Amino acid sequence: MISTLLFSSASRDRIAPEFIGKEWINTSSPVRMADRRGKVTLVYFWTFACYNCKNNLPAIQTLTETFKKDGVEMISIHTPEISEERNIENVRRAVEKHRIKYPVLIDGSYANWKAWGNNVWPCLYVVDKLGNIRGIEQGELNYGNQNGVGKVSGLIRRLLSEN
Repeated sequence: MISTLLFSSASRDRIAPEFIGKEWINTSSPVRMADRRGKVTLVYFWTFACYNCKNNLPAIQTLTETFKKDGVEMISIHTPEISEERNIENVRRAVEKHRIKYPVLIDGSYANWKAWGNNVWPCLYVVDKLGNIRGIEQGELNYGNQNGVGKVSGLIRRLLSEN
């Protein structure tokens, strides 16, 4: 799947929705967008059996490691596509298998999918310090040497420099 970074100053008008749900993996308490104010946040929609989502995991890990020192946090939302992905134990096993360390919100009811207006796996949202969605990367970040990681990294650096 081709990756596309969609962003503009107009997207400043779109506030990132608050996370919906109580089932989380890799965090002792639910993450709230409100608590992320003042920090750039990456929100990654995926599902563990999705081929493109699995191909994205190294790129997601690169972004997570590169910007962790700057307070940028990756929050992932696991929204199932097929029945086996609805079982939280299967999700836990996939998170462990892929060595995912960032928080994972279980979105079995598609509440977050709908609230964010998402329509594709995988999809990465870049949220600025004020809680505005400033970028949306759909598809595999580095499909066909597109350098999606580079594009997203450039946007993150720009957002980190904003007051």
